[in-house]
Amino acid sequence: MDCIFCKSDSRESRSIEHVIPESLGNTEHTLPPGVVCDKCNNYFACKVEGPLLADPYFRDLCFRTAIISKKGRAPRVRGIHMQSRIEVELSRDLNGSGVGVGAAFEKDERRWIESVRGPTTGKLIIPTPTTPDQRLMSRFLAKVALECLALRLVDIEGGIEEIVTKCALDPIRDYARKGSTKLTWPFHTRVLHPPDFTFAKSGQEPYEVLHEWTFLYPSETMLYLVIAIFGVEYALNLGEPEIESYRSWLTENANKSHLYPDGFGVL
Repeated sequence: MDCIFCKSDSRESRSIEHVIPESLGNTEHTLPPGVVCDKCNNYFACKVEGPLLADPYFRDLCFRTAIISKKGRAPRVRGIHMQSRIEVELSRDLNGSGVGVGAAFEKDERRWIESVRGPTTGKLIIPTPTTPDQRLMSRFLAKVALECLALRLVDIEGGIEEIVTKCALDPIRDYARKGSTKLTWPFHTRVLHPPDFTFAKSGQEPYEVLHEWTFLYPSETMLYLVIAIFGVEYALNLGEPEIESYRSWLTENANKSHLYPDGFGVL
């Protein structure tokens, strides 16, 4: 077995690869050891996924949706207490039922306690980032695209070998693993629904969807990953760094999401 990214012998690898990080709520979509070698697995965790999850955009989403981190830590965000001008940190209870507020830095702890004890507490301003770091997100989507493809083929004889030997996938493979171009591989993005949107089907308990994905073939020679994370849809072309063909497909299909062919709306 060879790694789908670096193509090195990965028979001795022991790491299970999470297509979407556990810290974003994924416990189901995983690849068995060897599909992604230990070295690439560690690289993505440290150089792509780690920095992306630390981005204020994803920190805010995890806080709002009360997702506990891989290490069992409650999500945290920072803001400003306007009365005292102290930077504060908000943290959710592990059960997601409440929010605690404290000074973000130890040097401000005494001032914060004195401020809270005062006759008025003032306002808390919590910034809400609207987009993640674009290059990190792009490389993350490139990584996810190849791994979703591997999920489709992992149980088919010769399926993983086909991904490894497919020369047409080398540009996106290198971009994900090495960031090997000065340009950011473009992706299309739009909001489908709020991050805490509750779905309801007849006869079933209401539920939330943290992420879902599918593949789109606008033509016989094109392949797109279409994935929604916290209600935001991302589309990435696996074959080349362009998304105009996806925009054309959307126009031809009344802007419906390929994830919701029955017409679930876009905000």
